[in-house]
Amino acid sequence: MRAEIHLKTPSARPPNPRIDITLLQTFHLVVKQGSFSAAARVLNLSYQSVANQIRRLEQLYGTPLVLTDRGARRVALSPQGKALHATLSIELDNILSRIALLLHDQRSVLRVGVPQALFHTFFPQVLTAFKDHAPSMRLAFLERDTTLERMMLDGELDAAVSERFFDQETITQQALGDYHLSLIYPRAWQAAGEAELTLEAFATREMITYETGQTVRVRAVDHLTHVFGHPPLIGVTASGSTSIVQLVMAGLGYAVVPRWMVPTSHAAIAQLVLRQIKPMRVYFASTTLLASNAFVQQLHRTCSDVIGPAMDHPAGATPP
Repeated sequence: MRAEIHLKTPSARPPNPRIDITLLQTFHLVVKQGSFSAAARVLNLSYQSVANQIRRLEQLYGTPLVLTDRGARRVALSPQGKALHATLSIELDNILSRIALLLHDQRSVLRVGVPQALFHTFFPQVLTAFKDHAPSMRLAFLERDTTLERMMLDGELDAAVSERFFDQETITQQALGDYHLSLIYPRAWQAAGEAELTLEAFATREMITYETGQTVRVRAVDHLTHVFGHPPLIGVTASGSTSIVQLVMAGLGYAVVPRWMVPTSHAAIAQLVLRQIKPMRVYFASTTLLASNAFVQQLHRTCSDVIGPAMDHPAGATPP
């Protein structure tokens, strides 16, 4: 969720620069909390991220706003900073309170982006548990993968579960855990009583994989190229893990997918866990402006409760 406010600037600068409200919120909290570090704790950001946002606001405003003296317990404001805060304080509180009212209204919608595989596997349970705590809140899910960061920056999403780290100051991300990838193949490829196939046995078989650019495809192809001595033979590409698993079940090839996509006891599909490949990390993301919202926090807790235990290394656990 994004909004913009126009500020009056010195005549030497272009009039009415467009300013992300997140910068104003950060400035407001630095003054209210008295320090960069205190504001960083409230926003769940690093000290440096808060400092960078203040410097960016000062660049847009054209003058120093926050003065920091070595050893001082609280930040001080320049005359321009005092004037801005005096004007901003009431207005920004009103804006944030209106946003909170909208999100607490029964007709409010929380827009959440989730990759298809994560949605199909976990979100029926996530949604059921979330509704127990927030029955009036409606959720609108968008099954996306590579576009989640852009959609959050464009204000099209309020939260997301993603396998990518966005590294954006206006997005707060917290790890849910890590998981390994597995190579899956039809059990019919094994002769009766034969042990599971070795990785080298797939060098001459066709691979079913994701579209170009998806993280799982990149990691899998790099690893298999190293093992085989040549790139894997790609026969079919698809956009989502669910589709890929269906094609493997039909006997059209092997694939590399998240380990949790297929149970080890699956009757038609065997798998090799690829522990040599760097594990994939799953994050819960929200816009920084909504990081303290009760519904967003509840969704994060629910995702941690449902998705975390299915990971090889849940958030907070120490990998072996």
